[in-house]
Amino acid sequence: MQLAPHETTGCPIVFPAERDSPFSPPSAYRDGQPDGKPQRVTLAYGGEAWLVTRYQDIKALLSDDALLSADGTREGFPAVPLSYRDPRPGVFVNMDAPQHTRLRRFLAREFSAPAVEARRPIVHEQVDRLLGAFMAGGPGGDLVEGFADVLPRHVSANLFGVRGDDTSFVEQCSRARATHDGSAARRHASGQKMRRVLGDLVASKIDEPTDDLLGRLISGAIRSGDLEVEELVGMATLLLAASLEATSCLISLTTFALLRDPGQGALVRSDPARWIRPAVDETLRYWTIIQHGPIRAAKVDITVDGARIRAGDSVILHLHSGNWDSTVFPSPEIFDIQRVAAPHLSFGHGVHRCLGAGLGQLEAQTAVEAIFTRMPNLRLSVPVEEITFRETQDLLYGLRSLPVIW
Repeated sequence: MQLAPHETTGCPIVFPAERDSPFSPPSAYRDGQPDGKPQRVTLAYGGEAWLVTRYQDIKALLSDDALLSADGTREGFPAVPLSYRDPRPGVFVNMDAPQHTRLRRFLAREFSAPAVEARRPIVHEQVDRLLGAFMAGGPGGDLVEGFADVLPRHVSANLFGVRGDDTSFVEQCSRARATHDGSAARRHASGQKMRRVLGDLVASKIDEPTDDLLGRLISGAIRSGDLEVEELVGMATLLLAASLEATSCLISLTTFALLRDPGQGALVRSDPARWIRPAVDETLRYWTIIQHGPIRAAKVDITVDGARIRAGDSVILHLHSGNWDSTVFPSPEIFDIQRVAAPHLSFGHGVHRCLGAGLGQLEAQTAVEAIFTRMPNLRLSVPVEEITFRETQDLLYGLRSLPVIW
């Protein structure tokens, strides 16, 4: 019998579930449905949802934009950490076509493969400068606070055309970072702070547009009337929020994984240029970074592996579980940079695939290669068991700190 969205089943699995280990997705998601088919779960923030964990099911559902809605105001949109019910101008990640299509196309060229490649010298310069500053305080320190957190702030500042001597922007962005702890009020306040910082920056460029991402959109889309100022501020807020913590998590988790496994680390040390990209890709598969989604509401009735999902039902596509699907990734519990397998799902799939994926990967690859090249004797300064990870409620998964010595 198919359940209506308002009916309850007393689902024993609560989403998000606690991890049994910091190195794997919650086993509750696999144990609740051993065959991997979609299952009903109780949402910790109210209601129920369909949880989809199979790689091919996730990919198929994200491939067809007619099936699921990303619109947070839509009936059935799940209540999970960082879900928003109110419309936010410019935040196209929570929109469907045609609004999503219209806004995303303004940024497509800025994050195209050629545009990302053109930024490589800038990223290299920032990595060399900031890693050098971190090492100067050595011979030990916290790699998260001292480097991984710092790099994406400066890359974002450069992307938005902030002057090199204007450290206030970086500091304000750092303070405005949201702690995704399930408190709607706290998330809202943090988001408002970031919008004010970026709103001031956009306003400063309207009279004197500059040759950077914001300046080019002001000169083009804003001047032509195709884009509203409030939408541009929302788009900038989305880009900043998505890049700061995600890139930091990717840098620190990749470094930690290579230090934790001497064999994998030896491969990277022997030939960084060859093994850095596979190492970052395997980190993305192994840990996924995104903990709770993407989240969607069904637009139409859908049948997935015998499960009948009705229009208006809440749907959670758990990317981490998909990246641990053993039918696609044999022995998924093993971190293996020599793995030959299908592409991971960590950036999503389809029309909502992460727009900044290329730039984030470039930053992480450049940073980790520099770390292992310039600090050949790098090692953990505490036992692996003492490394602290982010909590279940956080939107992103990563390390709280990474104490190292070189």
